[in-house]
Amino acid sequence: MQQTGAVRTPVAVARYFDEVVDRLTREGIDVAQIVLDLTPARPMRGQLVIDRGRVLRWGEDLGWSNGVRTTSPSAHPREVAGLLENL
Repeated sequence: MQQTGAVRTPVAVARYFDEVVDRLTREGIDVAQIVLDLTPARPMRGQLVIDRGRVLRWGEDLGWSNGVRTTSPSAHPREVAGLLENL
């Protein structure tokens, strides 16, 4: 998802999550659950529950987090996958 000053739409966020999940799958990482809160009245949020209970959380305002490291809200899917290294 390109970082711009434009507001993200729920459709754009869902497509972005598809790209991230595709990247994780190509790297052999199983995604067990995807949860998205796309309520337009507040910052959209999401999380990916990964194999062995690991969780990646995403906030439209805060970006991606694995609980220890973070990256931007519109990070490249490869960068998001990198958050799972050494966990």
